[in-house]
Amino acid sequence: MEKIEKIGGYATDCYLNEGPAIRLMEANQYQEFISRQRREVMKNCGTVNPEDIDAYIQNGGFNALEMAVTAMPPEKVVEQIKAAELRDRSSEGRYTGQDWEAYGRVQHLPHYVVSTRMGGYSEAWMERTLLEGNPFALIEGMAITAYALGGVGKGIIYIPSAYKPLAFRRMNRAVNAARARRYLGLNILAMPFNFDIEIREATGEDHLPKEQNPFICGECARSLFNLEETMKYANFKNLEAWPKPFYVNNVETYMNIPLILNKGADFFASLGSKNAPGTKIFALTGKTSHPCLVEAPIGSTLADLLKTADGEISRMQGELKAFQVGGPSGGIFPGRFQNMPIDFDSLENIGWKIGSGHVVLLDEKVCIVEMVRYSLSQLVSESCDNCQPCGKALKNLLAILNRLTKGFGEAGDLETLEVFAKRIQSQARCPFGKTAAVPVLTSLRYFREEFESHLKQRCPSSFCKDLSPVSERTLKLAA
Repeated sequence: MEKIEKIGGYATDCYLNEGPAIRLMEANQYQEFISRQRREVMKNCGTVNPEDIDAYIQNGGFNALEMAVTAMPPEKVVEQIKAAELRDRSSEGRYTGQDWEAYGRVQHLPHYVVSTRMGGYSEAWMERTLLEGNPFALIEGMAITAYALGGVGKGIIYIPSAYKPLAFRRMNRAVNAARARRYLGLNILAMPFNFDIEIREATGEDHLPKEQNPFICGECARSLFNLEETMKYANFKNLEAWPKPFYVNNVETYMNIPLILNKGADFFASLGSKNAPGTKIFALTGKTSHPCLVEAPIGSTLADLLKTADGEISRMQGELKAFQVGGPSGGIFPGRFQNMPIDFDSLENIGWKIGSGHVVLLDEKVCIVEMVRYSLSQLVSESCDNCQPCGKALKNLLAILNRLTKGFGEAGDLETLEVFAKRIQSQARCPFGKTAAVPVLTSLRYFREEFESHLKQRCPSSFCKDLSPVSERTLKLAA
């Protein structure tokens, strides 16, 4: 499904997916593009050979692990991460250090440290870039995490099969090289700390064609147990229900950990906003001729990201009408919001959250109602159906949106959409359900006139093919 093409750089050799292409830039060809970014996590991508452990070490690699294991007790490492106020690079944005401290109070420490994928295509581009371009940083971040949690002995890196062959090859070579240098295995760095990593191919997510379910990533537990076992554990959020305890996070979060120990909590805190320090990798897609990954301080505005990506020349294919921030469960906002800082929770009440960092740019030719319908279709595919809000109400929302885009909207549909969406937010049992209604509520708030036009069987953007202009419908009926 994807084509992998070598473009001459070390990192993440250009790959194309069906749909918008994210080009992973090689450093010497795109110096200007890279120089406009604040690259910290992606610093080695394109500049350091990802299959050469000596090159990684010469650029400061494994210094943080050596510092932690040889000179710091686990509690001190936890304090450093807490002082930096690192937040998980995921939709929830939990404080990483606080989670580590909570795990330390659990009677039975986690047996595994797990790296897993957190979302769909945009997150996959971010993750794949890091796995292919800087694999040793993931190993170092997971090893420090295992040490800080009290000496967890085993790590698992979950990689979707769609990442074959390059991500698998480079991660396997990196793990073997780290073992040979005693950064993994028994008595790491001649200290009484044992930790090793296993790479597992994802299961339970790739049985359906990607073009049908592009956002499905699967519950991480499905990659750890076989299907018969997973059926016994419906509530994966409850550690007590799991057969063995795990600490789970994503690639980008783990790669921030060596950065904090190397440069200090004060440096890290100076990068982002007050409540969310550090940088974030953003994926800019949609109506742009330059879809790309941009690393920028948290708190940057969309206007900042576009300027970083494009320079002074806009690559938008038309005027910016709206944008969706945070993936399919993210809010849809008008273009005038492009000067508002994007962070984790400054305007959480209206769905304004950094989420996955996926930003979809929409011009005047895109129908907002269709965009919401598409987002809901992906969320319904991911829903576990274990509670009524996701099991029924989310599907009811999708059914109404399907009717609206087909020209069969009825009086009262907009009020029903709003009532159902608010009910989902208040009654859903998990964060996924609580955020699933955000695209509906934000689009109704800022683009209600487009929904009202669809009730009148008209699409202002002429995007919905079933809603032809009145004159054309009249001619068809007359014929």
